[in-house]
Order: sequence, then C-alpha cells, then structure tokens
Amino acid sequence: MRGSSSLQTAMASKIVLTLLVLAAASSAALAAFDVIQMLADKPKYTAFSKLLQQTKVADEANQLRAASLLVVPDKLAKGLEALPADKLRPAIANHVLVSYFDPIKLDEMKTRTALLPTLLSNTDKKLGVVNYTRADDGQMYFGAPGAPCAAKLIKVVAARPYSVSIMEVSEPILPAGLSLVVAPGRRGKGKVKPSTAGLEESKKPTAMAAEAREKASVASSPASS
Repeated sequence: MRGSSSLQTAMASKIVLTLLVLAAASSAALAAFDVIQMLADKPKYTAFSKLLQQTKVADEANQLRAASLLVVPDKLAKGLEALPADKLRPAIANHVLVSYFDPIKLDEMKTRTALLPTLLSNTDKKLGVVNYTRADDGQMYFGAPGAPCAAKLIKVVAARPYSVSIMEVSEPILPAGLSLVVAPGRRGKGKVKPSTAGLEESKKPTAMAAEAREKASVASSPASS
C-alpha cells in the first residue's frame, strides 16, 4: 500500500510540474516579442528603431503583453533626434500603444473617436494617450493631446496578431509645443476631411482591413499550418 501511495504521489507531482512548465511556456510564448528584431529587416525605419533602443522604450515595449507601435520612416524620424533628451524619451514612448491594434480592430470600433493609452501613461496619465479618429472616408488618424489629429495611418509594417503590431503613420505624434519640420506633402490636417487627406499613394484603412482579414483567414486555414 505504501509503495502504491508513494507511486501515486510521485506521478501527481510530475503532472503538476508538467502543467506548471506548460503554463509558464504558454505565457512566455504569448508575451514574448522583440520590436527591434521585427524592424531589423525594415531599413526604412532604421532611425526610429535606433531611437527605440536609445531611449530604452523598446525594452519597456517588449515587456508588455500586447503593444502597437506607430512608427515613421527615416526622413521623419531623424527630426526627432533634435528633441532635448528630457523630451525625446516621452515622445518615443507616446508612439507605443499598450494594447493590440491593427486596421481590422480599429475599423471595428463602435466609435469614430477614442483615447488610446500609450506607454507614457505609466508616468504621465494626462499626456500618455493618443487621440484616434476615423474620418468619413474610413481613413484613420492619430494625434497627441493638444495637437491636431493629423498622423495618418499608412500601412501595417509587421504584426503578430493579438500580440504586437507595427504600423506606419505619416508624421510623428507629438504633444502641442513640440513641433518638427515635416516633409512637404506629408502633413495631414487638423480637422480631418476626406478631400484634404494627403498621401494619395496609401491605401485606405478599409482596404487594409479587408486585406488583413483575407490574410488572417489564409493563415488560420489547415494548409498554412
């Protein structure tokens, strides 16, 4: 009897240990991502990637369970480097949303405007949000508190659905008082109107959302596994 009881206890211990290991592995798999690695093969965003590393914002983003990065190409990101050191880190942190978003999720929001918390909200609740607006034509814009909602969503750069996404916007998202020189023809408008939306070469978010849905459907099919 003693031998049988000891055997059962040992088996139970092994089962519990196995479950704990699997749970830990699952949690790590869900949470683990590296935004710098995701940008490594995207030379268009090298400057912004360096700023993420320089300010340690990348390390903080990688610790989130879910995140969405709003990035700009090099010719716009280089302007951020001129910011004072005490302004640079908050500016970069405010480009990291602390929840997962993509064109599909944004398009499915019930309201056309929303306040989306950013990494900066950990230290500044007032400024640590991004204003989101969806225009009549379906185009999506972001803006910092006190500043025009003028950063246009251009495209998805990289994503791991429901975990992390990296999306390009048309200009840096900076609070009022922090202005940069933006390339001609790239700036949006303070009041969003379909007739004044720039970047004619970009796809509308509704089209991006439809394309993303199609890719998600293909990815979830048995043939893709």
